[in-house]
Amino acid sequence: MRIDPAAGTGAEGYRLIVEPGGIAIDADTGRGLFYGVETLLQLVPSTCGMPCLIPAVRIEDAPRFEWRGLLVDVSRHFFGKPALLKVIDEMAAHKLNVLHLHLTDDAGWRFEVPAYPKLVTVGARGDEDTPGAGTPRYLSKRDIRELVDHARLRYVEIVPEIELPTHCGAAARAYPELFDGERSINPAHDASWAFITEVFAEAARQFPSPFLHFGGDEFSGDRWDQLPEVQRLRQKAGLTTKREVEGYFDNQVAQLIAKLGRQPMAWDETAEAGVAPQVLIQWWRKDRPDVLDAAIRSGHDVVLSPVDQVYLDYPNALGEPGAPWEGNDNGPTSVGKILSWEPVPQRYTPEEARHIRGVEAALWTEFIRSERYMQFMLYPRLFAFADVAWRPAGREQPPDFEPRVQTHLERLRAQGIHARRSASDAVEYMTH
Repeated sequence: MRIDPAAGTGAEGYRLIVEPGGIAIDADTGRGLFYGVETLLQLVPSTCGMPCLIPAVRIEDAPRFEWRGLLVDVSRHFFGKPALLKVIDEMAAHKLNVLHLHLTDDAGWRFEVPAYPKLVTVGARGDEDTPGAGTPRYLSKRDIRELVDHARLRYVEIVPEIELPTHCGAAARAYPELFDGERSINPAHDASWAFITEVFAEAARQFPSPFLHFGGDEFSGDRWDQLPEVQRLRQKAGLTTKREVEGYFDNQVAQLIAKLGRQPMAWDETAEAGVAPQVLIQWWRKDRPDVLDAAIRSGHDVVLSPVDQVYLDYPNALGEPGAPWEGNDNGPTSVGKILSWEPVPQRYTPEEARHIRGVEAALWTEFIRSERYMQFMLYPRLFAFADVAWRPAGREQPPDFEPRVQTHLERLRAQGIHARRSASDAVEYMTH
């Protein structure tokens, strides 16, 4: 194995040669060499003895997308360091390189901010089923440091998401004076901006990622409309509509993140509200391709996460449990459906397509209460998604996917990881 900047494989590519005389892996970078080793390991049979025979091959490979991500929601139901370490290992084995942690929402606040201790002593209690109840559950600073170090060794970036301006119920239980009486921050108070500034500064201290995600989705603005101080802010800033107030808020947060030396990232509603092109947009609303198109025309780079293609909290197959919302509109999110997904719309010019930074699957946890069931929902669909994220354009449902993935699933089960085998597994994994 060697790193050779002249190998011509690119930043993440590699060249793997297996022949009777030996094995060689060349790459321009350590990252490429790592991916070459992962491919070699996938060639080893699950029942390999001594001696172990692997096929002779020559592979020259590089990814299509630079952003190959997975979102894990640890707010609705909490999954701590041990569970996330296993997820990182499986991501790395399949060449995924971004773990997006949804750390805060209505159900729970899951990381420490020393300047605001009640975020964990109050906000970290409970989950989707019992908000505010029980003992605090969160990722300590030490947990995060160990996760970041573990991920770095496997070329996985951890991107934190702190949800604003709404989906803030857990923080509002801790510091109600900063919020609007419900679950949205009050943008008209100086104390609210001091809070936002410190929260993102702390996130930047704990997570070295170049990106900080500030959410921005599913905000109606109705409650803000009822607050006199927000109306005064609106008049002072010359804002005429609720959407303009939302855009004003989003841009203020984006500028704050940029001052920390990080690139702001947010859901596609912020693009519709007029956030600046410096914000990396994550497009999820499959019924709003117009927002995706407008974001790209405005100069945004985009990560694609359409709810009906890559949200892994939706059912694997008809009759199986999963989220009940719009992701079901064109059928269950099966392995075959994921493999057949072509992320880049055919209508895009080459220049427009260059704004697509990559793709990200999402595992929201409103209905996922145990690690066993989380694993059931992730595997093997995450491997199908990883195939789409890496492979060249135009390959639908590669014929060798099923045999390749079965070998890996056998390894997972031998390790005690509860990958889906059939629909009958669902009830067992949901209830244990």
